[in-house]
Amino acid sequence: MLDARNQIFERLNNFRWEAQLNISTRGIAEVDKPDAGHYATIHYSAVYRVLRHLSLQPSDTFVDVGCGKGRILCCAARRPCRKVVGIDYCEEFCKEAQTNAARMRGRRVPVVVHNGAAEEFDYTEATALFFFSPFGASTLAAVLQKMDHDSQHRRIRLAFVNCNEEQDKVFARQSWLELYGYWRAAGRRAHSVHFYRRTGAEID
Repeated sequence: MLDARNQIFERLNNFRWEAQLNISTRGIAEVDKPDAGHYATIHYSAVYRVLRHLSLQPSDTFVDVGCGKGRILCCAARRPCRKVVGIDYCEEFCKEAQTNAARMRGRRVPVVVHNGAAEEFDYTEATALFFFSPFGASTLAAVLQKMDHDSQHRRIRLAFVNCNEEQDKVFARQSWLELYGYWRAAGRRAHSVHFYRRTGAEID
């Protein structure tokens, strides 16, 4: 009963935030790319909790890998950071994310959306990243390798939502990353979140 009540509360809260932000990001959809996950969203309450834990600073460039329609982008754009960037393989999602970012209320920083493969993106400016399990283990390995190369030993941290066993093995092989936080899924539809940062980096 409690779980059902929580789900009702979260859904109502999602509707409230969509109206307050003046955006539309709900829905579930498949992505036509090998090893890609499907499009879905997480509750706004979880989004803001993750963003608080990442502790965005005015110097940060926040990147949502697999940004979909832009829910995370719009929430991050209300926080004090340098820039917010989205990457998605689906052109239609990118158009919707751009529309949402343009019309959202309360935007404080620029939002840029890139249509393309995450494993080919230039992560040179990225300092804080978000992943909602956008692809499988093989693509994740390629993306993390690209991130390590592009970031050139700079401070970097990321949040990964709903990490499965194979993805967890990929992270375990990344000597340049260390786990600095973990939230276990609590409830039937809740999400686990792993927080990683470059080994030896301190998060303010």
